[in-house]
Amino acid sequence: MAALSGAVILTACGGSESASVDDVDEQGTGPTNVALATTTWTRIASEGQSFTVSGKQTVRYGAGSKWIKLEVNGSGKCTTAFFGSDPAPGVAKQCELRGSSDTPAPAPAPAPAPAPATAPAPAGEMLSQTGNPVYKELNGYTEWLSGASGDAAKLAADKVRADRMITWQMPHGGFYKNAVKVYDTAWDGKAERSGWKGAGGVELGTIDNDATVTELLFLSDVYRRSGVAKYRDAARKALDFLLTMQYSSGGWPQVYPARTGTIYSNYVTFNDNAMIRVMTLLDHAAQRKAPFDGDVFTTAQRDKLAVAIDKGVDFILKAQIVQAGVKTVWCAQHDPVTYAPRGARSFELPSKSGQESVLVVAFLMTRPQTPAIKSAVKSAIAWYKSPAVKVEDTAYVSRPSGSKDDKFNQIVSKAGSTMWYRFYDLDADVGFFSGRLPTDNPPGAGKRYNLMDIEAERRYGYQWGGNYGERLFAYSDKVGY
Repeated sequence: MAALSGAVILTACGGSESASVDDVDEQGTGPTNVALATTTWTRIASEGQSFTVSGKQTVRYGAGSKWIKLEVNGSGKCTTAFFGSDPAPGVAKQCELRGSSDTPAPAPAPAPAPAPATAPAPAGEMLSQTGNPVYKELNGYTEWLSGASGDAAKLAADKVRADRMITWQMPHGGFYKNAVKVYDTAWDGKAERSGWKGAGGVELGTIDNDATVTELLFLSDVYRRSGVAKYRDAARKALDFLLTMQYSSGGWPQVYPARTGTIYSNYVTFNDNAMIRVMTLLDHAAQRKAPFDGDVFTTAQRDKLAVAIDKGVDFILKAQIVQAGVKTVWCAQHDPVTYAPRGARSFELPSKSGQESVLVVAFLMTRPQTPAIKSAVKSAIAWYKSPAVKVEDTAYVSRPSGSKDDKFNQIVSKAGSTMWYRFYDLDADVGFFSGRLPTDNPPGAGKRYNLMDIEAERRYGYQWGGNYGERLFAYSDKVGY
């Protein structure tokens, strides 16, 4: 067994100890009267992710021929911090579970062969990610990249935009929800960099409307192609902002620091996929996917990613709305302490969200499928597929742009189409709509169950339905969920 003589196996339970790097092949040669058991390894997590094993199991961390092995009992993290050292610096790593013993098997004997060993229980199955809709959330920044002809010209134009972008970054590292045209000019040192303020007049960064996430991706992309440190440093500052704004309970608010005068921005925000977009970015960074495949982030920052993601997942699981004892989906906002569903603007009432819950489920499907995660995912998918929730042979069709027809009903009959409402009652699977409150200025109709009963300004100024579930089923059906 000389091929394994350099490996050190240590025991870990909720932590890690130093280990020796095993940089030799698991297979070897030996005397002809000794049979070697074949060692099989099954991938259970990418770098930065958490994993769970059943009982005490051998897990290795590394890539290629560079590995560290630990005996893990229960949960672990696929990080250098957990395993104690980096077996393959600068290389994307993963964690694998050993499927059989790598000690020599005795020579065959006339006695009956013993019963085969029981295979280890699955340790959080990883689903295929092909077609998972959550990853499209990070594609928006590419529309900000130059369309100039030739790589040199593209980089030159993108560096100009990045230079201007950096001037708009606030001291805490965040950005406001700026249109790309804002970065056609540099900040003049006087204009407000955010439309929202906190205590003492501090300008707030936000993750609303793709903000901060888009800038971070853009700056990382430009650094990856240019190697210019100021773009890397700005990206690191933006990542620190995202990590700092996370609540201790695991959720992300819409803004940071806290917004004064408007409470809903301080709730944990799934609305418009804000929190899920951040978690998807962190997952990409943990796996070193482009444009995060170089040294854009520090080791200290990377070591925080798995913890932040795990906390976010924990919040999601605790916030899932239970109706009559059955887990369903999520609201667009939740209380950061009690996990309860919360409303936002006067026409955005506490509800089960048919739109935002789609990518909450899709993100959970990027995680190792522990019993808790699998149960949450399958319960949510069952809710979407429930005949009481989906509206068959119906479609949501927006009023044509420029039309002034206030009698246009956006919910129409359409054979073969399925619609879900944007909002459902918390205690029943009944879709509803809401105008502004009667006390608002201008006043509105409030909550209604017929779209045509709310004022035209809200009826046509908001999306009240869509084929939301189909986006999820296109992926979940492929992976057997």
